[in-house]
Amino acid sequence: MKELTINWHITEACNFKCTYCFAHWENKPCKREILHSSDDICMLLNELEKLPYLFPDKFDTIRLNLVGGETFLYRSAILNIIEEAKKRKFRLSAITNGSKLDPELNKIIADNFSIIGFSVDSISDTTNLAIGRKEKNVAIQIDELVKHIYEIRKYKPSIKLKINTVVNKLNHFEDLNSFIQETKPNKWKIFKMLPILPSSDPLKITDEQFHMFLERHQKHLDIISHENNDEMTETYLMIDPNGRFFQNGKNQEKYTYSLEIHKVGIETAFSQIRFDIDKFKQRYKK
Repeated sequence: MKELTINWHITEACNFKCTYCFAHWENKPCKREILHSSDDICMLLNELEKLPYLFPDKFDTIRLNLVGGETFLYRSAILNIIEEAKKRKFRLSAITNGSKLDPELNKIIADNFSIIGFSVDSISDTTNLAIGRKEKNVAIQIDELVKHIYEIRKYKPSIKLKINTVVNKLNHFEDLNSFIQETKPNKWKIFKMLPILPSSDPLKITDEQFHMFLERHQKHLDIISHENNDEMTETYLMIDPNGRFFQNGKNQEKYTYSLEIHKVGIETAFSQIRFDIDKFKQRYKK
């Protein structure tokens, strides 16, 4: 089965302020993100249903990966998106920082998502505070995050767990082996930090530092997927909170955008971005 993964960044809002977060968009065409409009959500998802037919090799299914900001910040909005996506038979996955989870939301995730991913760059309070993974100057509680993972798996043992880690100057020396052994993810995606924002530039690391991080965790090579800047360029189908395709360009400096998909249609919007289908397929083969 060929699955087309679409990453929809449903909101820029987040309770954390990570220094190198790439979820910040320019030239916003409207003041209100479309996750707050049921009509705009329906129009966007109707257009996304047509996307697989724009590729020479047809895809059988769509996986809508919901990302933020913080994906579960607006609970009623996410419930509406889940309902509309399931009407169109999309498979659902999400990435979260885990800070807004509770038993009710854990059950919702277990009932509706096939994959749940957590952004974990560090297990150190000091490092998380420096990164900006904090709320009211309190670092993300890793022990609580682990409890949520256990509870979601209790509700749905078959759910796939993914951990995303961005390697940067603040955490490249860390050892996450104990966390990975405890949570036992199906996939651990490790990124070399992409310096999109000027504020993130001082946190860049060398290729050697990135590979040393990978070497330190080589016992988990069977679940690790790692990507450098070139592998991430033009290989993700990404939609911003206003319903535009966006893409990181060759120089890694700024995003390029399409017009709003739900207003101009999927074919017009998709033609306005660059997308490397061969690199896209290769990444999912890995």
